[in-house]
Amino acid sequence: MRVTCIGHSGFAIETGEVTLIFDYYTDEHNVLPAILERARRIYVFVSHSHRDHLNHDIFSWQGRYPVQRYVIANECRRKLGRSLSLDDYPFTFLHHDEDYIDDSLKVHAFNSTDVGVCFMVDVEGRRIFHAGDYNCWHFEQERSEQDVKKAIGDFKVILQAIVTHVSTTVPAPGHDGRVDLAMFPVIPNIGGDFALGARLYLQAVKTHVFIPMHTWGRNREATQFHLYQSPYSTTYQALLAGEEFTA
Repeated sequence: MRVTCIGHSGFAIETGEVTLIFDYYTDEHNVLPAILERARRIYVFVSHSHRDHLNHDIFSWQGRYPVQRYVIANECRRKLGRSLSLDDYPFTFLHHDEDYIDDSLKVHAFNSTDVGVCFMVDVEGRRIFHAGDYNCWHFEQERSEQDVKKAIGDFKVILQAIVTHVSTTVPAPGHDGRVDLAMFPVIPNIGGDFALGARLYLQAVKTHVFIPMHTWGRNREATQFHLYQSPYSTTYQALLAGEEFTA
C-alpha cells in the first residue's frame, strides 16, 4: 500500500482497490488531486470536528470522484447539519464502539481522550489505525499530579479496548493480528514527557509501521524514536507533508 502524508494528521492510503483519506486539513504540496484522480473507491474519514482535522472541501469531492462513504465521528453531525443537507451525501456517523462494514472494508471506532473517535480499519487483509486526537493529554508542567494520573488512566481505558479488539479479531485469515500501520499524535507542545502516549500505545499494541503525526512542525523532536521505542519489531517512518512511502 502507498501511504502519503497530506499534512498535519491528514493521510492518504492507497491499497489495490481502495483509497482511504484520513483527517484532511491542508495540502500545501498539492498531492491530493493526483491521488483522487487515480482512485477507484474512496473512503473519507473524519475523527472529530476540530478545524485541523475537518476541511469542508472534502464534501466537494462527492460527484467528482468515486467517493463511496464519508465515515465521520458522530460528534460532527450537528455541526455539519448546519451547513450541509446530510441526506445528499453517503454519510456514516459513528459513536465509539460502533462499526461500519461493507464489501471493501470494516471500520471500528474507539473512544478518544479528546472529542470524537479514533479508527481501526481492516481493508484488503491489512489493519490500519488512525488515532485522531487520541493521546495522553497530561501536560505535566501545567496540571496537578491528580490531573496527570486521571489523564493517564483515561488513556489506558481506551488503550485496553484497542488491545482487546486487536487480540480478538483479525483482518484476514492467517494475519498475525498486529496493526500493520498506525498513525499516532506525537506532540512536543505538550511539554515534559510528550511521547508518553505513543510509548504506552506501542508497549501494548503490536504494530508493524508507526508514523508520528500532529507534530505542529516540531518534527525533529517528535521523531526522537528512542523516546517511545516499541518492544516489538516496529518500523518507524517519519513523513513530512507531501512525502510518501510504500508499506
